[in-house]
Formats: sequence, structure tokens, C-alpha cells
Amino acid sequence: MTEPAPLYIDIDLPDRVILRDEAMPTGAAPLPTLHPNDAEAIWYRAHPDAMTLDAKGAIAAWRAENDLGTLARPVDPNDGNARLAPGGGVAFIREVNGGFIVDAALVEAERFCCAVRLASPESQARTLVTLNPPDGDTYLFLSEKDGMIEWRDDAGTVEVSMPSPGAEMWVLAGYDHGRLMLSAAKPGTRMPPVQFSTATSAGLAAALSGANDLFIGCRSHRKGILKTLGSATIFDVLLWLDRDCAAPEGAEKIAQACRFVDQQGGAA
Repeated sequence: MTEPAPLYIDIDLPDRVILRDEAMPTGAAPLPTLHPNDAEAIWYRAHPDAMTLDAKGAIAAWRAENDLGTLARPVDPNDGNARLAPGGGVAFIREVNGGFIVDAALVEAERFCCAVRLASPESQARTLVTLNPPDGDTYLFLSEKDGMIEWRDDAGTVEVSMPSPGAEMWVLAGYDHGRLMLSAAKPGTRMPPVQFSTATSAGLAAALSGANDLFIGCRSHRKGILKTLGSATIFDVLLWLDRDCAAPEGAEKIAQACRFVDQQGGAA
């Protein structure tokens, strides 16, 4: 008996009528998302519509999404150094200051958290964000070096660190009355619970009790600290002015906001 000839149909068929060797897996329901502004975040998204460029194509100003936040402007040493990367995001070059400042981004900072989405193929992003009081004795910075992420104050009184999750990542840094919190994950994956610093710094809390500038990609207006300037592409910076990222409600809103950003398909 001869085998019947196969029947070819030149149309697309729905999955439910196609016979397969293995049953199609039943996927879980999509996890909820929330626009960062609806999650009470200030969102600096590095895409062309958010940027004002100078005549040479350098970024002269970086607007928060929906203008819900203070304008980020180049720091003094950033003299036309910051540009959008071809695939989206702000490209930072090793030992070249392409940083930005958000003046008085936090005032009387008792509690806040910040999430940064970046690509760091060399594991040398160095400074990601800094909270720096103009008249304080210390400042708080988030950095990545040699594949380790660190969230600490410059005086060395309090810190928390962990390995980078990969070349592309989300980093979540939190602060609560002198205590630090840190977590990191690959984009599109669940953010683990935060790790806490073992100490609480009263000196840091006192330093941050007034107005604080937020620096992106550098630590201050100083020109001479080139070793703190790394190579990376920063796509998004989300800032919550009064949010406990360790509390269940706060952690869920942060997770939904990060998922929303992930689903935008990049910053371009």
C-alpha cells in the first residue's frame, strides 16, 4: 500500500488546528505593568523626543517624560560630550564626563529609590547616579566596576554591594533614613528582593537633610575625578521621591513600572 501524498495548503493556520509532537504550553497570564508616571516615578527616558541637541548633535538638555520632573542639564565638564547611542540610550565613554545634573532633585531626602536600566558590556560602567548635597560633607553614589555593583556613601560609613546580573541590567537602589537597599536583575526578569546595608549612617542622613542634586553618569561638577567615569549606555532613570522599595506595595509598583519600560522595546 502506498503512502498518501502530503497535502500542502498555502495559507496560515491557527495553532489550534495544527498537530504537533508536543502539546503547546499554556502560558501564564501576562504580569501587570504600569506607566512609571502612574507609579509615581519621575522618568528620564533616553530617546530623541526627550532631548534638546546643540548644533553639533550633543545633548544640551534631557526632559523628564511628560515634563513631570525637573530638566536634566549637562554638568560643567560635559562640554558637548553626551550623545544618543545609535540603538537608543545615552552613551558614556571611559574617563570622559558626559554627565547630567537635576538641580535639587530631592529635598529633605528621608526615603527614596532609583532604578536605572543600562548596558555595560565591559562591566565598567563606573558611576551611574549620585545624590550630592551642594553643602554636605559626603554624598551617595551608585556604581558598577569589575562586574560588581556598589551603593555607598563617599565617607565609607554605609554600603551594600552585589555582582552584576549581566551586560544588560536593571539596578534598583533605595535609601531610608541612613540605611541603603540594593537589587539588580536582567531586563525582562523579576527583580529579587532588596539586600540591606548592615549599618545605618546618621552622618549620611544629616548630609542629605537639605536640598540634593541628582547626577546621572558622574558624581559632581568636578573635572578631576576621571576614574569614576566609565563606559556604558544608560537607557532609563526612574526616581521615586518618597518610596520604600522594600515594602510590598512599593516593590510591586516599581516592578510594574520596570516591566512597562521593558515592553517599550528600548529607548529608540
